[in-house]
Amino acid sequence: MDKETTLCDQYLYEYFLIDPTINDFFLKDEWMNKKHIQPNIYGEKYYKDILKLNKKYLKILNDKGTNCKGTLSHYDKILLYDIEHDIHMEVNYKIYMYMPVNLMENILMDYVTECSGNGNYIFETKKDFLDFLKRLQSFDEITKTIIQKMRDGIDANVTLYQKNVEEMINGIQDVLKEKSYTYTNDKKPLKISLKKWNDGIKRYLVNNLMKFLDFLLNEYYCKSQENFGLHSYKEGKDAYKKILQNNTFNECSPKQIHKLGLRELKELNEEKKRLEKVLQVNDINEYVKNTKSFYYQDKKDILNDLKKIRKEIQTKIYPKYFYGEIKKEDLYKIKSAPVEMKQNTAYYMPGDLKLKVKGTFYINTFKPETVNRHELLTLSLHEGIPGHHYEIHYHSQSNSPDYMKLSQYDSYSEGWGLYSETLYNYKDDINYYFKLEYDIHRILRLIIDTGIHYYGWSYDKCFSLMQKNLSYSDDHINRELLRYIDLPGQALTYKVGEKTLMYLRYKFLQKGYSVKDFHKLVLDVGPCPLDILVEFFLEKELV
Repeated sequence: MDKETTLCDQYLYEYFLIDPTINDFFLKDEWMNKKHIQPNIYGEKYYKDILKLNKKYLKILNDKGTNCKGTLSHYDKILLYDIEHDIHMEVNYKIYMYMPVNLMENILMDYVTECSGNGNYIFETKKDFLDFLKRLQSFDEITKTIIQKMRDGIDANVTLYQKNVEEMINGIQDVLKEKSYTYTNDKKPLKISLKKWNDGIKRYLVNNLMKFLDFLLNEYYCKSQENFGLHSYKEGKDAYKKILQNNTFNECSPKQIHKLGLRELKELNEEKKRLEKVLQVNDINEYVKNTKSFYYQDKKDILNDLKKIRKEIQTKIYPKYFYGEIKKEDLYKIKSAPVEMKQNTAYYMPGDLKLKVKGTFYINTFKPETVNRHELLTLSLHEGIPGHHYEIHYHSQSNSPDYMKLSQYDSYSEGWGLYSETLYNYKDDINYYFKLEYDIHRILRLIIDTGIHYYGWSYDKCFSLMQKNLSYSDDHINRELLRYIDLPGQALTYKVGEKTLMYLRYKFLQKGYSVKDFHKLVLDVGPCPLDILVEFFLEKELV
């Protein structure tokens, strides 16, 4: 799609005026004069400014749709979809006002990575370092706001789940112990005195981490909930239904998603039993878990093997399914996850629009003995090429509006990542086992996410279901469940998105097109809600 002047880019500029930190991604020269500003994203002024902006563009879009007989552009539809959801959640549900941060989303922990020089903030000149320290000066007010809102939550009996609070406490304590906020980017050395830098980090980040930790330990933990899931809060089930629809389809219900998970879990377990017969083992999960030779001893070996897999996919798999070629500058970095992100097994961190910071695939190497060498292939397909890195890199270098380059739609992106795992001929039985294992994992997410937030399942029930169907360690399962509790609906996006892409591909190929054509079209349409993706294919009569 050609670059065009769009309402969504007009919206993006006005959003930038409220939150200039989005320019860490775009690196627009004309926006650099606000690089020193970090707004209090938890403050009432910020919420009111965003709500006012959303209502302004909602009226513009509604007027345009009425005056032009409903002919909104593809990008207009996406912006309208986003704004309507944001306004609905802001106006109708106050649950999250009492829980501004959680285990998975916390600006204090985000800035630990930024302070180390390994985040998205670009450090090059002396001014860059000084601007960053100016940003940190907002953290006194930000931390004060976070604590006040969580205190209000205590009064309203709306608090985080106790196990998640425990992990938040452990995470902050680890950061303070390891001093993982220490600047370590040797390629971009400090352009200001070490004393000035360290004093600023201690004054505005470390002190606020300690203040927040003290609040969690001495006030909040004892008041945190033993129950969990959105269903346990007033109007929480209604909020979950809306979140679920935003992450899947407008017509979906928790009951439908739950039933889909149960049905497909049975089918995948039958395939796993077939593999047991091929391998001549009684319990394939136990076999994989207890075969020590499958696991690593040294984290360096994990990183080296990931680089070999990256090369294999680039040269042997990519050319079969995609047009063009992958050049050296198009590749992603591979790194061990930092301590502040140890709750993740693996994840991808995009670079910036000008590629000053490259996209990076992070892998949890804190316990190499828990990483199975056969799972790295599936993880690489999902996080790297042709998964997240390729998809995000493709969009960042396209002619689509800037708004689209910053927007994230998990049903599209995570659906694409899971779909990418299917683009490999798994001849090695244990590699194929892990493809199945990750597939089962994503199916279990449909069951457990709805179980947690809609049906009120207990922690033990969720844990037992995962333990029964996966070879994961108890610690891995615990980390997964805490993630689902903090991010309702996000876990649904993988399988629903993948199944949508598989259906569209099937119909598209029946029209006589090639799989390369399909992949190019999906990527050219770009990130969007699934309803809009399907609507695009239908309007173009491509399915």
